[in-house]
Amino acid sequence: MTRSDRTFPVGPRLLALGAAIAALLLLVPGAGASAPSKSDVQSAHQAYLNEQAQISQYRAQIESIQVDLNAAVEKLDRLQAQLEEIQAQIAETKARIADAQARYERIRAQLEDRAAQAFIAGPASDLEIFLGATSMDDLSDRMEFVDAVTRSDAALAQQASNLKVVLEIEEQSLEQLEQKQQDQVNEQTALRDQILQNLSTISHLRDSAVSAAQQFLQKYKDLSKQRKDYLEQQAQSSVSAPAPDVQLPPGFENPLKVCPVDAPRAFSDGFGAPRYTGDFHLHAGDDILSNYGTPIRAPFDGMAKPTYNTLGGNSEYVYAADGSYVYNAHLDHYAAKSTGPVKAGDVIGYVGDTGDAKGTPHDHFEWHPIGGPPANWPASFYGYVTIPGTSAVNPYPVLNDICN
Repeated sequence: MTRSDRTFPVGPRLLALGAAIAALLLLVPGAGASAPSKSDVQSAHQAYLNEQAQISQYRAQIESIQVDLNAAVEKLDRLQAQLEEIQAQIAETKARIADAQARYERIRAQLEDRAAQAFIAGPASDLEIFLGATSMDDLSDRMEFVDAVTRSDAALAQQASNLKVVLEIEEQSLEQLEQKQQDQVNEQTALRDQILQNLSTISHLRDSAVSAAQQFLQKYKDLSKQRKDYLEQQAQSSVSAPAPDVQLPPGFENPLKVCPVDAPRAFSDGFGAPRYTGDFHLHAGDDILSNYGTPIRAPFDGMAKPTYNTLGGNSEYVYAADGSYVYNAHLDHYAAKSTGPVKAGDVIGYVGDTGDAKGTPHDHFEWHPIGGPPANWPASFYGYVTIPGTSAVNPYPVLNDICN
């Protein structure tokens, strides 16, 4: 009850969204109560594919937003570094202004003190200095002293003037830096708002995708319940779908020379039935039910090749000379001639329930003719001649012809 090549498409998986959808799909049980109609199966399949396409669009949008988001975060980092540099410059400028202001205040205090002393001494003070000289040397010393005091006062006045200019320049620079800082903060705020908006958009897209997946999950559960009940009926009746008397198209020669499974056996037209084990897919073959250990034979001359996979368990390919092949799954164990050249009728293995067939021994049989289905090939009960994405062709007509 599986297939050889799992090529049926699986829903795309996004970051957290991918994990959520995968978890949802894993919750789906394995089968359905009565066989879904052809239109039901095709509609469910198409709805599944449509949801895959929608999720792919969500993923593309999220990936595009994520690129912008990464670039925005990088820019935000650069802006933050620039802002910190501006803030450092502002702090340095403020320190220089404070230092210049302190020096300016000290000089102003000295000048005011000198002015107060001169006012107290009065206008005769300088004359008294000259008249009080006792000699020419003393007069010279007194004149030099007056000149030094005058130069000192002038220097202090010049320093005060220079510091005032420096303060004005520094304050202008501080004003410019503070404006630059504000512009930088505004740009960072706008960028952060955009980042938050992008994150909100991503969250919304993911929530939308998960919500849609949950809706389709409910459909899967409904079909699964129907399929589970149906398979229970199948196990009791040894058939998996109605078995109409399908004939080969006129002029077609059956490539199968031997029925793949010895009698007693039972099989039905189950090609294209919905399956949910692993992921949703269509049944790519027909199940031939029989007892454990019933021989499975090469249906034509060719090369046998054993293999194994989790769904099919012990499996066996037989390749014809023209490149066509058949696939048998769920073997209990292999026969001596399970590898290498075989003739039609050689035993290659034995019926079992390995893989996903636990409790229902059968041979899952697929037919892959070279060049696709023959002309006018009959569709299965489920409406399929081939399974999309695989080379499997409805095997019921050739089985009905050779095994009945």
